[in-house]
Amino acid sequence: MNLINEVKKKKELRYLPDSIVKRALNRTHNNVKDSRALLRKYFGVFLTNRVLKGKGSIEEILKTHISSKKRNYESIYREIFKITEIVGSVIDLGAGVNGFSYKYLREFAGPVEYIGIEASGQLVDQMNNYFKNEGLETSCKGFHLDLFNISEIKKILRKSTKKRLVFMFQVIDALENLQKNFSKEFIIEIAKESEIIVLTLSTTSLSGRKKFQVKRTWITRFLEENFNIKRDFNLNGERIIIFDKK
Repeated sequence: MNLINEVKKKKELRYLPDSIVKRALNRTHNNVKDSRALLRKYFGVFLTNRVLKGKGSIEEILKTHISSKKRNYESIYREIFKITEIVGSVIDLGAGVNGFSYKYLREFAGPVEYIGIEASGQLVDQMNNYFKNEGLETSCKGFHLDLFNISEIKKILRKSTKKRLVFMFQVIDALENLQKNFSKEFIIEIAKESEIIVLTLSTTSLSGRKKFQVKRTWITRFLEENFNIKRDFNLNGERIIIFDKK
């Protein structure tokens, strides 16, 4: 049987792009079990029944998603938009359930256009259902796309004629675990089509039981050498770096 299809037998991995599954298989030397574990760590583990079914309040959905349950969206958006100029669009790479936080985003950024790019097809469907139900479908949209497909992402970025702010919330580790040394190229290419970028790094394990220092010297040195760091701070288990082009 095709190894990609074998990996995707698990329902939480079923709607991942084949290109991502293929990278996981390459990283694990075609070991299906290890590939599933790698993908589940960054994708499938977030797809709880509440998220998949889109049931419960927005707050409950945000708190159920493992990568966002400790994130206080009011606090993080307040801090981000303290120092940023007015933007017209937010492009959220590896969006997860962030799209469900649009009401908080709008509170601090105004009625911005929101584009969420996410590899988990189930999350994209639920995100777009939420936008439709809230009457936001003309200004907010989720796209089912592999972040490694830089050319397609850049096309989406170019379509926005408004000032663009890009979110990269906890995506660096996932990119690096699927393809070593890809993040630098990714950031450089995305920066060409955006005015400002907000990148976050987790300071705790996904379970929240283990804290660790977010040194990641290679990425911080790279950003300092190539970009203008506007702010670098810690908030609720995340290190947040806001930067733009020099």
